[in-house]
Amino acid sequence: MTTIIVVGGADTGRAPLAAALLRRRLLEHASDWRIESAGVLGHDGDTWQPETRLALDHLNITPHDHVARSLSPEIVATADLLITVDRGTGRALELHFPNAPWRALPDLANTPREVPDPFRMTFDAWIIYGRELDGQIKAALPTIMHLIGDRGSGDRGSGIGDGESANDLYGVASVPATPPAAPSAAAPTTPPTFSQQPAADRLAVLVRGIAGIPEVVDWARARNAIRETLQALANSVATANDPTDLRPGAVAMVLGVLGGSDAPLNAAQLAILSEAVDVLAAPLDGAKLGTFAGAIGRWQQ
Repeated sequence: MTTIIVVGGADTGRAPLAAALLRRRLLEHASDWRIESAGVLGHDGDTWQPETRLALDHLNITPHDHVARSLSPEIVATADLLITVDRGTGRALELHFPNAPWRALPDLANTPREVPDPFRMTFDAWIIYGRELDGQIKAALPTIMHLIGDRGSGDRGSGIGDGESANDLYGVASVPATPPAAPSAAAPTTPPTFSQQPAADRLAVLVRGIAGIPEVVDWARARNAIRETLQALANSVATANDPTDLRPGAVAMVLGVLGGSDAPLNAAQLAILSEAVDVLAAPLDGAKLGTFAGAIGRWQQ
């Protein structure tokens, strides 16, 4: 049986929603495929977010019983393909499972657009993003079918051409049989630690999601979610104990301009916040912090 795991953050929102949508689409082509979900930081034991169940009902899918779980080596080993709901989740997955056969849904659908996480947004946002996920899944389906191939015979190797490995098809670097004697001069720099990456990624999808549909945002909840995520990012950087990374100071600036208000953000403020998200995705030195302060200084203009 072919197994696809849809991977999100907590496995209570977009991931099980996308898994249900993919399952419905695939029933038209392959009834014996198993479609499941997991999270890079799964809230193990939790169930659907209430809005997820309502969105599925609205999309004419009856929600089944769901229990969130964290991605594990055992789950990865059972998967023919792991599909992440966005590219940030894929990067987080790769930090723990660098050789897992994963692809990001936007890449499979051949679109630069990433469906934001509607966590703590209004029900309208869940409907909008649920439909968008379904659209991406529909667009991605031919590629998914090509990657997996015809698994009716139960042959896990089918669908991969001569001279191609599963990792080649899935866009994951193959592991050499014998490790090289020394690292390549072109080796990439060390990515952010796993404890830092989820907060930065969550902040990005949260802010860009809000910027995409400001007219349906519950601003009290949205601002609170941004403040909580910013603080989580600052805490993770502080835990890493790198005195050269000045992101906690940058976070304090953003929290200062956000204040405790529940008022809607205007277009200029959303643009500044979106720029801040990009800057906060990587460590900050003194020079970058000064530039950041100048950008935040435009908040009240």
